[in-house]
Amino acid sequence: MAPQSDDLLPVPIEERTWTAFSYVTFIASSRFSDSWMITSSMIVLGMSWWQAWLVVWIGYGVMTPFVVLMGRPGAVFHVTFPVVNRASFGIFGSLWCVFNRATMACIWYGVQSSIGGSCVLVMLRAIWPNVNEIPNSMPLSSGTNTRDFVCFFIFWVISLPFIWPPVHKIRHFFTFKTIVTLIACLIFMIWCIVKAKGVGPIIKQPAIIHGSELAWAMINGASVCISNLITLTTNAPDFGSRAKTPSAPIVSQLWSIPFSYGLICLLGVIVSSSSQTIYGEAIWSPVDLLGKFLDDNPSPATRFGVWFIAFSFIIAQVGTILIFLKT
Repeated sequence: MAPQSDDLLPVPIEERTWTAFSYVTFIASSRFSDSWMITSSMIVLGMSWWQAWLVVWIGYGVMTPFVVLMGRPGAVFHVTFPVVNRASFGIFGSLWCVFNRATMACIWYGVQSSIGGSCVLVMLRAIWPNVNEIPNSMPLSSGTNTRDFVCFFIFWVISLPFIWPPVHKIRHFFTFKTIVTLIACLIFMIWCIVKAKGVGPIIKQPAIIHGSELAWAMINGASVCISNLITLTTNAPDFGSRAKTPSAPIVSQLWSIPFSYGLICLLGVIVSSSSQTIYGEAIWSPVDLLGKFLDDNPSPATRFGVWFIAFSFIIAQVGTILIFLKT
């Protein structure tokens, strides 16, 4: 008798609820923190901002067709990763892919929760400034401290309820995440430009590498963008299987993947460039920059602004985690 489980059967009709709009909001702001800072490494290598931004479009543009093609079996036949995996590697060969996927999901859950914990710290500091002074009771060998570990734990607890609902019921969360994160990012960008009285020097900074050195730096940057989408490509059948129509994930993802990642990277460049004018150094991490805003005896309005932006980043991090775990 052949083994059977819900994971090996086509997704029921009542669970095929994702429209083209669902896939756009799903893609938007996924891998938010990674994408925000991905141009920084390229600019540090010597590229100008527009060269780094071009590489982002190339890297994500190269991977976009693969995401769509990997999701095609799910969208057409409504089968999930276990079926696609067995069709490619066989019953026993697929076990390695399952083990690899599960292990990386656990690792990345920890990594993304660590980033989420730093967002929680900033959000709590905006409410209670003395949170930053929590005494440490953990040894130096732990690599962390009591304050950061508590914030990590809080984020982990926040993320747990979102992991419980099935895939076909979380599309509205991605819509909420996209709206809140987009509003917060635009506020953050405008706030930094006003605070710096301009977009800062990075936008005007020319490239300092040329020729073959520039070419290899661009290839390296594109490779980073490509690797950033590997997980999403692997998970594409799981989300594609929830499509209401076979065409829903195709056109929506073909334009939304390069556009959304390109937009997030551009916002990161502008905000970081403005931070160089404000603080004398480029701060590429948005969470670190928000923390800087709280170091200068902030007004109540500043504290509320930091709280809202940090809250939206927490929502974005939860969305990133769902991409890994809700499959």
